[in-house]
Amino acid sequence: MKRILLYILAGMLCVPAVSIAQEKPNILLITIDDLRPELGCYGNGIIKSPNIDQLSKHSTTFNNAFCQVPVCGASRASMHTGVRPTLKRFVDAGAKIDKEMPGAVTIGQHFKENGYYTYSIGKVIHGKKDTSERTWSELVVAEDMFEYHADELVKESENPIPPYKRPQPYEKVKDSKDTDFLDGRTVAKAKKKMKELKQKDQPFFMAVGLARPHLPFVAPERFWDLYNENDIPAPDNNFLPEGIPNVAKTSWGELRAYNGVPKKGDVDEQLAKTLKHGYYASVSFADYLVGDLIDELKAQKLYDNTIIVIWGDHGWQLGEHTFWCKHSNFDIALRVPLMIKPPKGKKFKKGSAEGFTEIVDIFPTLCDLSGLSQPSQLQGNSLVPVLQDHQKEIKEYALSRWKLGDTIRTKGFRYTLFKNKKGVVIAEMMYDLTKDPDENKNIVNDPNYKEEVEKHRTLLETALKKTIL
Repeated sequence: MKRILLYILAGMLCVPAVSIAQEKPNILLITIDDLRPELGCYGNGIIKSPNIDQLSKHSTTFNNAFCQVPVCGASRASMHTGVRPTLKRFVDAGAKIDKEMPGAVTIGQHFKENGYYTYSIGKVIHGKKDTSERTWSELVVAEDMFEYHADELVKESENPIPPYKRPQPYEKVKDSKDTDFLDGRTVAKAKKKMKELKQKDQPFFMAVGLARPHLPFVAPERFWDLYNENDIPAPDNNFLPEGIPNVAKTSWGELRAYNGVPKKGDVDEQLAKTLKHGYYASVSFADYLVGDLIDELKAQKLYDNTIIVIWGDHGWQLGEHTFWCKHSNFDIALRVPLMIKPPKGKKFKKGSAEGFTEIVDIFPTLCDLSGLSQPSQLQGNSLVPVLQDHQKEIKEYALSRWKLGDTIRTKGFRYTLFKNKKGVVIAEMMYDLTKDPDENKNIVNDPNYKEEVEKHRTLLETALKKTIL
């Protein structure tokens, strides 16, 4: 009898633990490379993004989210640690957490240490094996993102296949399966893993990285066919801003590395149209794959208890200011899409939030939503108050930097201060975003803005002191 009572008691003690484990939300973190907030749910009436648009109806869509540094490696390092970049930390595409901040707790590591099975596939952290051992229970190393296809699949015959030195910046692929593309293979493997994770007695943290719309713009022809190239508008400001300092200009070497793109000077009108067409096609392909992932979550009955985060690692320039790619301190390179779908049953709002959000806010937000403590290194803020009330504003500015420039974005202005490596001020920019939302006129030396300029100088100086750990 005593033995029976012990078994009953042991069973009673186990039930709450299992229940708590089952109640913990799963997390699906989807990183989309080079995706700027150019989607239907962000007001673009031309681009076709039905799956992300549908998810936005169940989510909070942040209309003023900004990355901390406009380059893949550094932006991802910042997000995965919740730590801001500095002049010497998380600087460029080659940023490595293990090298630049070896003591940092990564978001995957934190969830792993708190009982989650953490899984990464695709381009998630830029360095393929950076922090991998401590961060992931299972890592599927990302494939080479510069993919090209066999002659018989490529519509444009001038697009060379390996061996190549300088391929075309785009590729239309004709008769093809989703798994002919690296992102298609990534999603297929992620879907298979979801089925396996459903059987585990622990919650999961799944990070999926999609390569497109990063260059080259490689997508199935059916996504190119969604658009009439002549209906895709050219930017209204295909000219340099008035008063732009030389240090603020970008040479967009990333695009110039491809065939058919001039080594100097501007892109001609026809190539600009084709490139933007390719970007849109790549976005629609990525959207389709996001839908595929979400459909699998629903099929496995995991959707309701899964937090879904979709974010872009930085913005992207498509001819604005004559610039292409990222790598600048303008809004177009720093503003990103960010969407969070909370688990079902929580009292959260659905719709859009206008207050400032930063990529360093993702880590503390997921901790908060999952009931986990926050590592002491985190420099962002939990967005849970905003998920509960879209009118709530938790910060008065967004702080970013690129190379020699530190930049601060407030409701009405963007101010950027450039210093050389010795710390000497070499240039400034400021734009009145109420009158000049596209940042076409630098007003830093306009006497009418003297007080605002001084105010933003002080605000930036104060904000930068908070980035020091």
